[in-house]
Amino acid sequence: MKILIMTGKFGMGHFSAAHSLAKQVQKANPQAEAAILDLFEYVFPACSNGVYQAFGLMVTHCSGAYNSYYNRMEKKGPDLRPAFLPYFLKKMKQLLEEEKPDAVLSTLPICSQIVSWYKSRTGDRIPLITCITDISSHSEWINANTDCYLVPSRNVKFGLVKKGVESRRICVYGIPVSPEFDEGEKRSAKSSGVKQILIMGGGLGILPEDPGFYEELNACGHMKVTVITGKNKEIYNKLHGRYENIQVIGYTDEVYRYMQEADVVISKPGGITLFETIHSGTPILVFEPFLQQEINNTGFIVRNGIGIILKKNPEVCVREIDQIMKDDNLLNSMKRNVKQLKQQYDQGIIDHILSCVGCKNEEACVI
Repeated sequence: MKILIMTGKFGMGHFSAAHSLAKQVQKANPQAEAAILDLFEYVFPACSNGVYQAFGLMVTHCSGAYNSYYNRMEKKGPDLRPAFLPYFLKKMKQLLEEEKPDAVLSTLPICSQIVSWYKSRTGDRIPLITCITDISSHSEWINANTDCYLVPSRNVKFGLVKKGVESRRICVYGIPVSPEFDEGEKRSAKSSGVKQILIMGGGLGILPEDPGFYEELNACGHMKVTVITGKNKEIYNKLHGRYENIQVIGYTDEVYRYMQEADVVISKPGGITLFETIHSGTPILVFEPFLQQEINNTGFIVRNGIGIILKKNPEVCVREIDQIMKDDNLLNSMKRNVKQLKQQYDQGIIDHILSCVGCKNEEACVI
C-alpha cells in the first residue's frame, strides 16, 4: 500500500503535519509506504523557493492584505478553482502515473483542490483524505471529491456539516504532530521552585525583538527561559550568551523534549505548535495574533482553558508572564484542561483509514 502525502511550505505547519502523518501511517501499517511530496516543488521546481519566500514576507509584513484575501476566499465558497488549473491538472496526471498511490492525503488546501478537480475531470476514484491543519472550517478546505476530512476539533466538524459535508466523512483527529511529543513523562513542579518557560517563534521564526522583553524576563529570578529561534539567525545572534537565565537555541529536532520539560510554552498560535503543546501536556501562552487562522486558534485556546493571550506591549507582557508563573493554581488548572482535551482525540483513526483504502463496503468505511 502506498499513501502519497501532498503538502507545501507555506509556513512550516503544513509540511510538519505531512511528516507527522507519514510517521503515523507507518506506525499503523509498517508495510505501507508513505511518500511526502511538496506539490509546488514538483510543479514549479525553478521558482517554488521564491514563492515561499514571498509568502513569508507577506504574512510577516502585510498581514492585513493576507487576511483580506483569506476572508474573500471564504465568501467564494467550496470547490475553489486554483490559478493555472489546466497546468496543475496536467502535472497531477503525470504525478499519479509516476507514483501510483493507493490514496492521497493532503495537508494543504490547494493540494486538495487540485486533486478534487482532477478526480472530477478524469473520473479517477483515488481516495482523497484532507487533513485540516487550521482550527477552521474555511471553505478553502472543502471540495466535492474529498472522501474524508481529518479535523482538529468538534467545532470544525460542526462547521463543515453546516456547509454540506456528510458527518460520517469527518473524523475529529486533532492536528497531527510527531509521535515523540507523546513520549516521555511530564515533569512535575521543580523542587527548587524555578519554573521553566519555552519561547518559540513558529516555522517563520517570528519572535519578540524588543531587548527590554528579554531583559525583564531574565530579571525574574524564579524562571529559567529557553528560546528556540529556529532559522531566525538575526535574533539568535542578538540573544545568544547575553543573559544568565535565558538559554538560546537555533534549529533543533528535539522541540518535543523542551516542551515536555517546560511549565508553559510561549509562542505564536500556529496550529501545529498548539497541538504539539497539547500532546506534550503543556499550557500555552500566545502572543496576540495578527493572521486570521491564528485568531481562530486563540479562540480555541481560550474556550478550552489551555492557555492565555498575552498583551502586545513587552513591559506589560512580562509582568503578566511573571504573575502567571507564580500562580500554581492557574498553571495546574490549565494542565488539567490540556490533559482532558487530549483525551478527546482518537489516534486510531489512521488505522481505520488505512483499512478503508481499497475497501468497497461504503457503509463501513469513511472513504
